[in-house]
Amino acid sequence: MAGHVRPANGPVRPQRPVIRASLRVLAVFAGALALHVAAQPAPDALPEMPAAPAPSGAELGVRTVEIPRASAKDAEGAPQTLTAYWFAPHAKAPAGGAPAVIALHGCSGLYTPAGADARALGSRYRGYAQWLSARGYAVLFPDSFGPRGKPHGICTERYAARGINGAVRRADILAAIRWVVAQPEVDARRIVLLGWSNGAQAVLDAVDASRAWPAGTPLVDRAVAFYPGCASAQKRPDYRLNAPLLLLAGGNDDWTPADHCQALQTAVLARQPQARFELDMFGGAYHGFDGTAAVKERNGIPKGRRYGTVTVGGDPAAREAAFAKLAAWLDAPHP
Repeated sequence: MAGHVRPANGPVRPQRPVIRASLRVLAVFAGALALHVAAQPAPDALPEMPAAPAPSGAELGVRTVEIPRASAKDAEGAPQTLTAYWFAPHAKAPAGGAPAVIALHGCSGLYTPAGADARALGSRYRGYAQWLSARGYAVLFPDSFGPRGKPHGICTERYAARGINGAVRRADILAAIRWVVAQPEVDARRIVLLGWSNGAQAVLDAVDASRAWPAGTPLVDRAVAFYPGCASAQKRPDYRLNAPLLLLAGGNDDWTPADHCQALQTAVLARQPQARFELDMFGGAYHGFDGTAAVKERNGIPKGRRYGTVTVGGDPAAREAAFAKLAAWLDAPHP
């Protein structure tokens, strides 16, 4: 057995002091190695892991920008602008420019309760920014709620009463696309939409080919939607896709049920047999399965005419599988 030596003449004697000393040395070495690894941008490391908290906005080099949204006016008739957060990729952009992700927050908004600026970006979004930047992507997080006086979200507002609806968020996405493609370091042919929950529903609205697309705004290369509410898109009789779509849903999601997304996929492929609409459903996973928070109940969520309780929280197996799928979708030359 390792840790024991046999003298030339005599029984085996355990060498406990040697074991303890060796373990101490190994512990110190392992700790130093862990710190070194954590300091390196790892393209395949998953964000928001408990042992490696997402870096701060300052560490990621985030830049706060203002995006003109000329298609909308505020109460005084002045052009409206959106605040957004721009993350450059870690590596130098290739000759043709870097691909870019426009990332759309959920109904809770971009921020922690501590504030409403780059320092208060939620760990989910900082983690994704790190992961995507390490893979060579520029990342833009537009804030659809803060400039409209609701920085910490609209989750408890009844759907029919929401002023920040699907049409508003789709217009925000179009403005974000125009801003991103104007950046000299970006490849305008490789724009990706990525959204979560309410932001994923906005992605569905943006890639709806039955709606007019404004002249001068490039189409996106591909789109990703994490657990969107699919019921609205499902009800549109001519909903079709103008970009390849990857949709990831939890099989146990009781906030945005996946059965609507399955029905949407069936309807789209019946209208567009050649469309690239990929649906991955993770059995046993709840809303927010790609995070690391413990599963819990959340109260006061509008469900039809009543408020109800939903289940939210991370699922380690679904999370790992979803990131593997996301990486493959982003890396594929033609999804």
